[in-house]
Amino acid sequence: MKLSTVRLNAKNGETFTLYPIGDVHLGSANCDKHLFWDTIDEVRTNPNARWIGMGDYAEWIGPRDKRWEAGGVDEMIINLACLDRIGDVYVEKIADMLRPIMDKCWGMGDGNHEQRFNEQGTNLTARIIQAAGGPGSLYLGWESIIRVVFSVGSGKEEHASYIPVRISCAHGWQAGRMDGGKVNQMEKLLAWIDADIYLRGHSHSKFVVPVTRLRTNQQFTKMVAHTCYVAMTGSFLRTYQQDAIGYGERAEYPPTTMGTPRFTLTPRRTDPGAGNKVFEVAIGAIQ
Repeated sequence: MKLSTVRLNAKNGETFTLYPIGDVHLGSANCDKHLFWDTIDEVRTNPNARWIGMGDYAEWIGPRDKRWEAGGVDEMIINLACLDRIGDVYVEKIADMLRPIMDKCWGMGDGNHEQRFNEQGTNLTARIIQAAGGPGSLYLGWESIIRVVFSVGSGKEEHASYIPVRISCAHGWQAGRMDGGKVNQMEKLLAWIDADIYLRGHSHSKFVVPVTRLRTNQQFTKMVAHTCYVAMTGSFLRTYQQDAIGYGERAEYPPTTMGTPRFTLTPRRTDPGAGNKVFEVAIGAIQ
């Protein structure tokens, strides 16, 4: 597991939007690349948008893979004449698409599709980051905790650090055909990982579940309810596509809701009286 710290200067009450982006499966004929482009453009045009890569950025399936289906390849992305270097082409294509938003990236982790290719002696996610112009420190491996620390100040006021937001990220293994089982598996994470937001991909489901935990205020004078969020981060891969066959259809996986959820992070300062300033980050979710 990797630990990563992100520091941001912000105004009091300024809202940032976090996009967990993964399970794109670029190169599959079932990939909704137009929705993916729209999401990238949404991040690019919003100055306060940030994103985390959740793995499975491309399909990474070659002719020797049992899941290979020549008719399942998006030939606008992968020229079948390039099959002898299909991994390199995938890296180039996904890096070209992510390059405009790499300055807003908080990190990119591996998925199981990258992991299988990595067994051949490469590191696809690290190569994407490098090709897209990002620093190597953005590579998160399989699982990570990202600590986001906001600082705020104006005029003569000194900058003040807010309570960090901790984000647990991994491509994940949670699966099953019903979302209820995935929710139960996700909620178990709260028992052994301390975080405010828990992000997992892999299942292609898209949902956010709030979970209330009790803690005290900073002055340790009263109990407060703190809302954490567990989320499956969605996908850009259609299970079923007219005139195309994918491994999801052969396994009769259920259709999934496309796209990714969003989270809002708003650092704010309040004064409950007696000169006691309280610093916190309000977290919200948008499905």
